[in-house]
Amino acid sequence: MKKKLLFSLLVVMLLFSVVSAFAEPMEPVEKDNVLMEFLDETDLGTKDLALVNQYGDMVTDLVIRPDGDNLHLLTRNNDVVASHIQLNPTGIYLSTGDTVTLLRYSTVSTILQDIIKATDSMLEEAAQSAAAEAKQSDTPENALSEKEVKDAVDRMVTVAAEVERQRQADAAALASAAMAFASHFEPEDILDVDEGFGTVEISLRSEALADAFADAFDEMMTNPALAEYVDRKAALEGGRTFSEMQSQWLANRNAYIDEIKAMESSETISEDGHFTAHYQIGEETSSTKALVCDMDAQIDPEDNEAEVTLSLGLKDIDPYVTYEFAVNPYSYKEKLTAGNSLTEIQMDIEDNKVTDGTINVVIDDNDALNAEFGQDYLYMKGPKGGISTTVRETWDGKLRYEIFAENVDGEEDSIVLDFYEEDDSLVSELKIDGVEQSMLFKISRIDKLDIEDLSASNNIDEITVDEVYTELENILKMVAPADTAAAK
Repeated sequence: MKKKLLFSLLVVMLLFSVVSAFAEPMEPVEKDNVLMEFLDETDLGTKDLALVNQYGDMVTDLVIRPDGDNLHLLTRNNDVVASHIQLNPTGIYLSTGDTVTLLRYSTVSTILQDIIKATDSMLEEAAQSAAAEAKQSDTPENALSEKEVKDAVDRMVTVAAEVERQRQADAAALASAAMAFASHFEPEDILDVDEGFGTVEISLRSEALADAFADAFDEMMTNPALAEYVDRKAALEGGRTFSEMQSQWLANRNAYIDEIKAMESSETISEDGHFTAHYQIGEETSSTKALVCDMDAQIDPEDNEAEVTLSLGLKDIDPYVTYEFAVNPYSYKEKLTAGNSLTEIQMDIEDNKVTDGTINVVIDDNDALNAEFGQDYLYMKGPKGGISTTVRETWDGKLRYEIFAENVDGEEDSIVLDFYEEDDSLVSELKIDGVEQSMLFKISRIDKLDIEDLSASNNIDEITVDEVYTELENILKMVAPADTAAAK
């Protein structure tokens, strides 16, 4: 009986999820809140509400009746009552045959309070036992004197103070080194700024940057406070010592300087929102190419529009990667191209909401994903099959969701879910391809049933606190070994 009740409750959850289609339909279908309208029009004085699950000739339902302070829940199989649950301020009543079982809320509260008290008692007993054992082991030969305890505490305080002093000293040393390093890079020394009519051009002085970088590193490699910090961290955690870092810097100093001198950087900013940038890293030789990055952006804050193109690759060769982005109040586009592969997203926007769009993915010149979507449809295709969904209102007023799936062999399966109102019911009907019978879930108005007030029954079997403890004891005996302290 409990399993049947659980099944009915699961049906309730499913119904509440599927009937949300009535409450929040997609805009193109243009339906109002059908569920709330249905409930508002229900006269609970003459009708009961039933949540119905129907498959073929088998009909199960859950009848719900609020009645003052009482809530009745009846499960039925083909109109035959299987169980009856009643909730009121006193407790929960369950009808089984001619007997009504009552579980009072106060009983549950008492059990919970007893469990909390028992837990507190066990913890207190454990604490007292631990204290007794500690006192028993506190013999004169192993007891600490008051002076020893004080000395230990003083040593801990001294160590903590030394750790904090060292932490502050390290932070000051690192901050001082960072400020000294940064002081070599003055913008007016390493950047050229040229202001023209409506534009500003900024370019990098590569040789000045290389000289500043070399001077900054030379100074940092002679910082004694930094050397002490690095060597101490290397001794504790491993890693390179300061002298090893110095040797590596001297060995590669000229190479680093040459690389920085080969760098190029220029930006142009216009009053009309046009921004261009060019960056080049590495020296171009007969056998190597420099790495370049170019950006072109047009931004119009007044019209909320922006277009950006960013490319990365080797100089004078088609870029390895190109990123394109465009957005305005009516559309959104994004595209990433890498050789023969690309990913592209396009969406149309209306009233700050996405109305439709496409997604395309190509890998090595082969289509990996093609998708098109709107407010009431989705088409998606890949190398191993495809799927499509639509939402529409049929000619007879049903709200229809259709899902079609096709595999690589062209075999197709489908699922159709209809929502409609029929015979004083809101219906959701599920049809699966290849299955003759459909499954129906309904919220129905039914003629008022003759429902017994279980709280007024003359044969009520109340579940007491002692009965609950007895059942718990039986369960513990089954899961714990018999003849052990754990079982007791």
